[in-house]
Amino acid sequence: MKTLGPLVIAVATLAACQSYGATPAAREPVTLTAASVDEVPDFVSGVCGECHAVRANEVSPNPQAPGFADIANSPGVTRATLETFLSDAHNYPMQMDVDLVEEDIDVIADYLMTLQSDDYFKRPS
Repeated sequence: MKTLGPLVIAVATLAACQSYGATPAAREPVTLTAASVDEVPDFVSGVCGECHAVRANEVSPNPQAPGFADIANSPGVTRATLETFLSDAHNYPMQMDVDLVEEDIDVIADYLMTLQSDDYFKRPS
């Protein structure tokens, strides 16, 4: 239970990504390969990147927003936990005005999973 608190906080701060517009049509999940990991999806870079470091070796523009690599490598984070968190806007901290549709959630979760690494270490703040 002690690891759930930091996980919820880490994933909560991920939610600084917002989407506007009509609900998109259903799509196949994005599959990112090792060669495409350096290519951040436009949505993630453009919207989430306003607050979060979206690449592994970047510093977040907002010091209170953890980097995506930190989130992806937090204990207990899986694609399922990311999807669950991102689909419930009531979990987000007050400063995050987020309304993600299923396609946005898929793109963010798919990309975050590419940042998981067995040899990851968190950079000091």
